[in-house]
Parts: sequence; C-alpha cells; structure tokens
Amino acid sequence: MVNRVALKEIHSLGTSVDDWRPARKFPETYPGVSADWSYLLWRDRVLPITTGEDGEYLVTLGSSDLPLEELLGELHLPGLSQRFPVLAYGANRNPSTLHTKLLNYSLTNDGSSGHCLPVLKGHMRGADVAACRLHGQGYLYGEILLGHSLCKNVELEVYICLVDLEQLAVLNRSEGVGEGMYELAVIPEVRVDGSPEPFCTLGYAANQSVWLSPVHDTPVAYSLLPATGRTLPSMTSREMVDHVMDSTGLRGRISSLTALKNDVGLAEEVAKYLNGQWWYQFHTGQPPIRGYSQLLELLNSGMSAYSAQSRTLDSLRANGLVLSHKNAYAPGREHLWKSRDRAV
Repeated sequence: MVNRVALKEIHSLGTSVDDWRPARKFPETYPGVSADWSYLLWRDRVLPITTGEDGEYLVTLGSSDLPLEELLGELHLPGLSQRFPVLAYGANRNPSTLHTKLLNYSLTNDGSSGHCLPVLKGHMRGADVAACRLHGQGYLYGEILLGHSLCKNVELEVYICLVDLEQLAVLNRSEGVGEGMYELAVIPEVRVDGSPEPFCTLGYAANQSVWLSPVHDTPVAYSLLPATGRTLPSMTSREMVDHVMDSTGLRGRISSLTALKNDVGLAEEVAKYLNGQWWYQFHTGQPPIRGYSQLLELLNSGMSAYSAQSRTLDSLRANGLVLSHKNAYAPGREHLWKSRDRAV
C-alpha cells in the first residue's frame, strides 16, 4: 500500500511547478525549460520518476520510491495502460505549462485527477522543432520537422505525456485542435530514454508551414531545445522575434502600431503587449484592443511570404496518420500506452 502519510504531505514533496516558468505567462521564455528527467506532475508538485531493475516506473516520494502504477491505483486514477502517450516537443515539456493548461482548459475542475500526469523523458531521431507563426500569447510557436533533409542526423530531446481522456482533451483545447492551429496525429519513431525500441505516440502537427528565414533561407530552430547533430540556425524566442521583425522589414511599422519604443527591447515588449491582451480576452471574454489583432495579422502576413512549401502535416496525412477532430477527443484503444519495449 502507498504510504498515506506521504500522500497527505504532497505539498512538501519534490519541487514546485513555480520552479519552471511557463511560456504562456512568460512568452520570452518559449518553449521553456523542462526537468532533465522523467517526472510526475501531481497537483502543483513535480516528482522524479525513475526506472527499477525490472523496468517498472517508480515515483520518488520523500525518501521512498513507490511504483507509479500503485500510486495511480491508490488515487483511483487511470493506470498506465489506460493512458495515451502524447509527444511533447515544445512548451508542453515544461511542467508549469502543463499545470497552467490543466487549470485553464479542464472542464471537470477535478484537481486530484487533472493534476496527476506522468511525463517520460525520451528522444527522436531525424526530427527538430522550428518556428512556425506568431502566437497570440507573444511567441513564435513551434512545429516539429519530420523527414526534413536538414534534420535527418538530428537527435532531439522530447518528452512523452501519459494522459487520460480528460487530460488529452485539455491538451487538444490548448493546442486549438478543431480551430485551425494544430491537428492531432500519430507520430512514429519515438523512444523513451533507456529503451532502444521505437514506438508511436500521438502528437500535434501545425496547420501552418514553418517560417523560412529570408537571411538563412532555412527554418530556424529553438536553441533552448536540446539536440545533437543540429545544422539549422537556432535562436531564443526573443532573438527569433527580433529576427522576424528585421528580416521582414516590419520593425518600424510594429513600433508605430503599438507605440512601443523601437530599440533593443522591442521584441520583449511586443511579447508582453500580446500576452497581456491574450489573457485579458481569455479571462473576461471581451475582445482585446484593436492593435492586438492588427499586430498579429501584420507579423503573420509578413512571415507567410517566407514559408516552406511542405508541411509535416501533409506527410502525416498522406500516410493516414492524422486523426479526425472527433477521434482526437476519443482515440481508439490502439493508441493507448503499450509496454515501452514494444517496437513500432
């Protein structure tokens, strides 16, 4: 049995989600950092997950390592075999981002269920993440590149969220599935660290094409996302916004539109400007100021002039790997988490 004393003292276990800043509140940090290990997000705590000698996942609760499956059972939550693996390659790697989404997009308001989410560290070969378009929260959101000639030798650090149906719905709503931003698809060739065998996960592919830098004539990767063998130019979120404004010649117009000073801090101020208005609209249901929509349209239109011809979504769809909007919220049992040593 799980130590009930440990369950009652969760507030003192692991680390706080406040140790990680979510890009949705700190857009200049996108995609944000993650724990450098597998973890369990339990309410507002982040607890390490390790692997026992028999391959069983263990959660560190104080001085004890307890089986993850046993803990989920004690909490009357879906076990691992009842959960869906969802690839996290951008902001969803960040514990505080997941916590923020569970708070803001859950329809059940069930704090115990909604905030118990295992996240396993893994990697992908032949994949990278590039800037796509400007999100209303003030950052250039990422898109996964699969099968691209410029990332065929890249090994990308990723995470796998093991979600129940309600948590999957939360992620779908937060990613705009059915609203034109992302589609849920099957992503092949993902690996959990410590296991060489690949498997399939669910994951999000953007409806938009990635942006091609007019300077580099290539996509631009995120320098905060660990990867080996990367050949694409890489930048921080703030550097990317600066690069977009400069390379598209829009810096002056953006400064005039927003009444923000055209200096070295413009990119960061643009992020704050958009982020504040996004949250105002989210919490009040009232439309943001006119400049908010104008700024998004201006920057995204400028980026559209420099777009890759092919999309990851197109290749996934051609292989029958994109889920319908209905199935995205109710995937078949074939998408449930399997033993980690099962190959694709």
